Amino acid sequence: MEIRFKSRRAPVIHDFPYPRRGRKCPHASLISITNPGGCSYACPICYARAYPWSDPETIVIYHDIPERLKAEIESSWLLFPFYLSQITDPLQPIDEVRALTLRIVQLLIDCGLSFRIVTRSSDGLRWLVRMIPDLASYPYFFVELTVESGNEKVVVTSPDAPPIPDRLDAIAQLTGLGIEVVARIDPIIIGLIDEEDLDSLIGAIGSTGASHIISSTGYFNHRSMKRLLMRMRECGYQDRIHRVVKAYRYHPGAKRRRFTTSLQFRKRFHRELRAKVEAKGMTYSVCQELPHEYDSPDLATCEGSRRNPVQIRIGERFEPLPCYGDCLCCPRPDDPPCGEPRLQQEYPYRTATLFRFRQPPLFGEDKN
Repeated sequence: MEIRFKSRRAPVIHDFPYPRRGRKCPHASLISITNPGGCSYACPICYARAYPWSDPETIVIYHDIPERLKAEIESSWLLFPFYLSQITDPLQPIDEVRALTLRIVQLLIDCGLSFRIVTRSSDGLRWLVRMIPDLASYPYFFVELTVESGNEKVVVTSPDAPPIPDRLDAIAQLTGLGIEVVARIDPIIIGLIDEEDLDSLIGAIGSTGASHIISSTGYFNHRSMKRLLMRMRECGYQDRIHRVVKAYRYHPGAKRRRFTTSLQFRKRFHRELRAKVEAKGMTYSVCQELPHEYDSPDLATCEGSRRNPVQIRIGERFEPLPCYGDCLCCPRPDDPPCGEPRLQQEYPYRTATLFRFRQPPLFGEDKN
């Protein structure tokens, strides 16, 4: 892959692009370290590499992110939990990407801000903890590590990422250090991954100390589905191609742009998978494709962690609010903890809403 460097033109801090209607994701502070899909793992199932505007053969590294992020933080009065990274792996084995992630993480810690890292890179996580030992005791941080298949079928789903056993070992090591780790088993490729695969994977995750699992059956467009089927054919799973095609209702001549499993299937699948996960003493949530009632009860958000609060500026510091950014489920919609009801309507939020200078009321104080 070609590696290039450039400045990021758009604001560094941005929200998920999903509109209010049908949205499940809470507000977040996303940080894009590279271009969409700019990742050396080049997973065949990656949705970011399938965007029409993505360039899967090029990794563009936004080299000025830390400086611009610092300026945006200094201009903000309210910040949602930071997310590294939704369109690329922030700990992929490229020195310049890891160095950038290291600087960003150190900045967030110095500012006392909440964040999570989503990755397949078990070795990258070990490296990051070695470089910043304080991560083990930092209260506003957790990891989501993706273990989307058994070790045999990883040759289809993420062949260039670390082996699944190594990822599971990393979860156990990090939880042993006191770092909260959420296991992502998404997307589960229906037709490729069997029930036996899932039973084995859930059992293995349960033994690592992880307490929460996030899952989905995923979605594909023509570009990503063709890439997946080609990879299955190359790896000797051609006998399962018809199962995948049927499950995702795919036809190469279809005019539809998005291929998913049916709603009826998803409801049954996630009910059964949630029962399996909860039987192992863990909690479960569905990423995007079903509403909250299909998740385990009493979760702060579908991320399954309470280490990522929204934070508000009080003087020179940011302090945590009793809130995790899910403004659609705000327990006090008329008097939200952040003091900004408009965030219940802004999906995605306007960056200017975070940057408006004002003196917010101290949360929890009696306004009368």
